[in-house]
Amino acid sequence: MLRITVLIENDTHGPLTCEHGLSLYVEYRGTVWLLDTGTSGIFVKNADALGLDLGQVEGAVLSHGHDDHAGGLPAFFGRNQRAKVYARPAAREEYARDTANEATRPAGVDAALFGRFAERFDLDDGPRTLAPGLHLIPDGVEHEQSLVAETTQGLVVMNSCCHAGADVIVSELLHHFPRQNVYALVGGFHLVGKHGMGSLGREPEEVTTLSRRLTGELGVREIHTGHCTGRPAFALMEEAAPGRLFHLNTGDVLLFDETF
Repeated sequence: MLRITVLIENDTHGPLTCEHGLSLYVEYRGTVWLLDTGTSGIFVKNADALGLDLGQVEGAVLSHGHDDHAGGLPAFFGRNQRAKVYARPAAREEYARDTANEATRPAGVDAALFGRFAERFDLDDGPRTLAPGLHLIPDGVEHEQSLVAETTQGLVVMNSCCHAGADVIVSELLHHFPRQNVYALVGGFHLVGKHGMGSLGREPEEVTTLSRRLTGELGVREIHTGHCTGRPAFALMEEAAPGRLFHLNTGDVLLFDETF
């Protein structure tokens, strides 16, 4: 069985702490993996509250080189002494690009993190297989990658921000796995506007078209999204594909059947 527990998301229903960021605890075929660590180390406290042992994590995946996904890595290293962090090499360059542009906040991962914990990072452009049925697949944004799990229902794709475009990523994965369908897409879609989660960064028609393409032409059955999608975009996508959109919240547990 594939079991995904949301350790950090922008929102929470219950007593768990939330923040702008994303972290997923992924249990798959007897192995445990971590996708991203949020902005701070708060996800560690949530894992403790949920009874999830970060010391059991065999490997961590950095979806892309932004601080709201890598900021909690030092806290993770404090709880887990062995797991490697699988990232693309370009993830090291995002901070330099951000700081070179004074008009933007430096959102990238501080290069000092890669130096301080150099032995914990496994940098490669992939694609690569982490465990039987569990894959890391790069996309068209040079520092971004998807964690893809094979299940009896189809592929479950975890991509935290989908900077390359959610529909583009799904389309490319269908070519990479020609005998598979994408059953579920989990993560953010980078549709939020510059004024926060209540704003829209795309034309409404674009968001509606994206939702219909994902669930229609590309056949995605379930879309679990939050983080950088934003509330207006979520509402538009849900309206365009009723019954197929599910909002991610801290503490949520998603269950999918396993292939093996």
